[in-house]
Amino acid sequence: MDALALYHQGRYAEALALAQQQGEPQTAALALLSLGKPTEATALLEAWQPREETESAERLALLGFAAFRQGDHATYRRLALAAAQVAQTPLTLYHLGLSLPPAEGLLALQEAFHQLEAQGAPPEEQARLAFALARTLRGLGRFAEALAHASLAALLAPGQPYYRLEELTLLAYVGEEPLAALAQALPPLLAHQSPGVRYYALWLSLLLQGMQGMQGEARPELLQTLWEHNPNPHLLAYDLPLLVRLCKGHPSQQTLVARRLRAAKAQPSSQALPQALLLLAEGLYRFPEPEARPLLEESLPTLEAEGAEEALMARSHLCALVGAPLLAPYRQMAQALRPEARAVFLPAELPSISLTTPYLQALGKAQLQGCPALRPRSLELLTLLLAHPEGITGESLARALYPEPNPQALRSELCRLRQQGFDIPSRPYRLLSPIEADFLKLQEALEQNQLYQALALYQGPLLPRSQAPGIELLRHRIEEQLKQAVLQQPDPELLYRLVQRIPDDLLLWETLLHRLSPQDPRHPAVWAWVQRLSAQYR
Repeated sequence: MDALALYHQGRYAEALALAQQQGEPQTAALALLSLGKPTEATALLEAWQPREETESAERLALLGFAAFRQGDHATYRRLALAAAQVAQTPLTLYHLGLSLPPAEGLLALQEAFHQLEAQGAPPEEQARLAFALARTLRGLGRFAEALAHASLAALLAPGQPYYRLEELTLLAYVGEEPLAALAQALPPLLAHQSPGVRYYALWLSLLLQGMQGMQGEARPELLQTLWEHNPNPHLLAYDLPLLVRLCKGHPSQQTLVARRLRAAKAQPSSQALPQALLLLAEGLYRFPEPEARPLLEESLPTLEAEGAEEALMARSHLCALVGAPLLAPYRQMAQALRPEARAVFLPAELPSISLTTPYLQALGKAQLQGCPALRPRSLELLTLLLAHPEGITGESLARALYPEPNPQALRSELCRLRQQGFDIPSRPYRLLSPIEADFLKLQEALEQNQLYQALALYQGPLLPRSQAPGIELLRHRIEEQLKQAVLQQPDPELLYRLVQRIPDDLLLWETLLHRLSPQDPRHPAVWAWVQRLSAQYR
């Protein structure tokens, strides 16, 4: 077995010894970094003078990561970008993606993952990228996608405890498994030899305790144990916001929470994210008093760029302070959480986020919120009726719904919808029941030239699994309208958001590459994406 294979299996000490014996400085540096020895890894990398351009680029990326491990995030970002500008390998793109805020780093991680899959990389290496994608998607508030990648990472590398813990955390947020079943998976992790794993497992135990209480409450002794086992006091700010929420119902814990807040402020960080998290924690602690508002407002800009779940806490508490409803995209983020998680993240004083009107999610999904579950054909029929508010003849509706017009099947489907309570008169057929739909809101946003709002609504193709002729036609029309509206604008940010939803359109990617400055941190990932798509289309 070679040193790199030992490294991928997590046998870092053995990998280091073998890499040093065989003269493999890159693998030795990777092992040293995994063993928590960034200073030694830096010395080794600085002494290494690779001849190949790819090795030089990967050396730069690892030097940046070693700097990050020593608390220098700015150097990490600078060296990771420099490395990816030289060569777009899975390793350089991985570190570029990690070094950037989630919205900027996502494409680099996705491209690194594509490359690893194409190379047939070892499962452990693919798992590392899947885990990074899970963390990044979680930072963007895309919890369901994050859970899918966390589960993939845990399946590819079942012996990696952090992957399993991430999966369990996201299951607690948006999964369907009973919370008690998630708690039953924790004992082996609570007894793990790694202090970091034990701490994460304790943190998750505390979260599950609060969620099962439905009031955001946690057992005081578990909270005390958690803080006593923190392996890195400098990371206190990352845990405080949620812990403050979990302690709100325990007056006996207020003194301890206040002490921890003071301790965190006594160890200020030079990084923007820990500063914002500390502001959030103090704002949550002072809520619902008026002095909470400036603290929450000051925390938001950084949180919106770096951490969606913390931004959700800040925004929802601000809305509760002024009695305002929670608006998009936070409303949709909150609705995606299971009810027990909402009780932890959202204040009880927040106006209800429940729907007053049924809402059809047809872009990238196929579900009608606020109504009993409908069959796919019923959702297709509702979509077509909503797309023709003026009414549509039975003949036209049958042609739009079935590859071969089937009036009898159409009448049966209409009968099912009417039995569900939908008001659908005939001659022509039209829907009178009040229903809102994301694709209609997108069309309104396009008409008003509100392109950022339109892109936020566009989560993917219209009813992506539908093969109904009318749906396919409407799907193509919506996508083309959105593409043309974005392409007419010089703003590369609009195009950057669009390619993430239409990832196989080479023209869009080439246009984005042309519009981005070579110094833009997203440029290397976009360039690599264009090269891969170009090779596929040749």
